[in-house]
Amino acid sequence: STEQKAQYDCVAAAQEAHVAKLTADAAELKAGYDKYSADAAEYKAGYDKLSADNAEQQEQLSKAAVDAAEFKAGYDKLLVDTSEQQAQLDKAAADAAEYKAGFDKLSADAAEHKAGYDKLSADNAQQQAQLDKAAVDAAEFKAGYDKLLVDTTEQRAQLDKASADAAEYKAGWDKLLADTVEDKAQADK
Repeated sequence: STEQKAQYDCVAAAQEAHVAKLTADAAELKAGYDKYSADAAEYKAGYDKLSADNAEQQEQLSKAAVDAAEFKAGYDKLLVDTSEQQAQLDKAAADAAEYKAGFDKLSADAAEHKAGYDKLSADNAQQQAQLDKAAVDAAEFKAGYDKLLVDTTEQRAQLDKASADAAEYKAGWDKLLADTVEDKAQADK
């Protein structure tokens, strides 16, 4: 009957509308799922990039830590080297002061020897020339402590010779005086 057909058409139309709505809902859900999947892939790509960046930063931090340790080791070695150099400089300064004290003493000794030498060789021009040479040598002592020792040894030899010469002159003088006294004694007889 017509009424049944109308009911059937109404139910069919309702079912068709319901199927269309379900299809539209399914399409909307699929679009949402596709967007979610795309977002998830984008998030994963972002996460992977962050992880890679983080790994790279971790590697850079590790390298920076190694570099810092190397720098500190170098700095510590520099401090030790600087300390050793300072100790060497301090020792060199102490040695220089000791050498200068030795030089001053030798210079004073040389001056004292020169005074004695002048007194012993006042009448001997050749010895005076040697003494002048010794005075020049004393001025050159500053060229080095080793040269000073060598020159002082030479000067001492000259002074010893001068002392020996003076003793020889004195012996000659004493003999001359004794001869003169003896001659005068015989002349007085």
